[in-house]
Amino acid sequence: MNDSLKPAPSPYRWVVLIVMWFAMFIGSLTQFQVAALAFRIIPELQLTSSQFALIMSAPMLPAVLLSLAAGSLADRFGVKKVVTVGFAFSVAGVYFRYLATDFTTLFSMMVFSGLSSALLNANAAKLLGAWFPMEKMGTAMGLYFSSYSAGITVALATSAMFPSTKSAYVTAGVLMLFVWIAWMVLIKVKPVGAPEMPVMPVIKYIGVVIKSRNVWLVGFGLMFFMGANMAFNGFFPNALNAVRGVDPVTAGLLASIVTLGTMLGSIAGPAMSDHVGMIKPFLAPVSILGAFTMYAAWIVPIGAAMWVTLFVLGILMGISMPLLMAFPMLLSEIGPVYAGTAGGMIATLQLLGAFVIPAFVITPLAGTNFSMLFGLSGLCFALLGVVSLFLPELGTKLRVKIKNVSA
Repeated sequence: MNDSLKPAPSPYRWVVLIVMWFAMFIGSLTQFQVAALAFRIIPELQLTSSQFALIMSAPMLPAVLLSLAAGSLADRFGVKKVVTVGFAFSVAGVYFRYLATDFTTLFSMMVFSGLSSALLNANAAKLLGAWFPMEKMGTAMGLYFSSYSAGITVALATSAMFPSTKSAYVTAGVLMLFVWIAWMVLIKVKPVGAPEMPVMPVIKYIGVVIKSRNVWLVGFGLMFFMGANMAFNGFFPNALNAVRGVDPVTAGLLASIVTLGTMLGSIAGPAMSDHVGMIKPFLAPVSILGAFTMYAAWIVPIGAAMWVTLFVLGILMGISMPLLMAFPMLLSEIGPVYAGTAGGMIATLQLLGAFVIPAFVITPLAGTNFSMLFGLSGLCFALLGVVSLFLPELGTKLRVKIKNVSA
């Protein structure tokens, strides 16, 4: 179809994006409340470092187990229905965390709390791709993923201010209930008049996706990134308090500087990528530089140097993730038909990294040595850069060139 004859994007796409933003925001906030409240939770429940890492990672477990199935079911039945079911379990898990008196109960509640984010994250590219033109997918994904950083920022900056752990949990549960209602009322899976995608057996979607080398590469890249992200953000506030003597409220505020930078990076990075028409220059170089900055953020003196380093680290961390998550809609072998399943497979690997790497790799190796812990986190960030070297360039500039050649 001639570009001049394509229908203009529907203004309702911004409503869809806003609801998705809040859905991811509340999931992120509820998860990282635990990081900011570690100074209360660890002694109250008598947790070890490994148990605390498992609790922090627990919301990622549904994504590890269900993302591929969720993506395939969304390709067949629609994103809205799949995520709506997940929200029901998440609201209950978030609200009733205050009943937990031991590791097992809190871990179980945190698993339920992550269902809505896991199912939405697996299908974000598919839903946004239905509403936004391909040349704006990077920007749309960047705006969407800024919610993740915003949730972490608010959680780290405010959770320690609540008078009790229960009040923090209940407040988050009520907020998630409101977001669930907004999701059910306002989300539409595609614009009016958009063509229906072909409906095929679930095994067909999975069969196509697992043959894509690029889907595997994106998944492994995000696996390393999320391992670094979870280890750093999950342990940094408590490390500042336990080792460097920073009070819990200030430690939370310092940690929130990272996520403020991440929010800016997730918006500005993809927008710059869309503007220059290239993706890869914003992946490997950014990840390698980010690895060094992550370790530096721990060893620099507390004060202005730490604030600046943390903010720069956040910007670097925010750039890569939305660009990688846009790949399912951009890959020629995937596109809108298989985007849900591809997103589910990517999310499975991504959240496997978030769950396994901090709890079963970094923490056992580092123990209570936070310098080693943050060094290993930086190494994981660098590995994202290595993997991204093998990805194809799918920026707007190349897609236009290919289109002109084939015309």
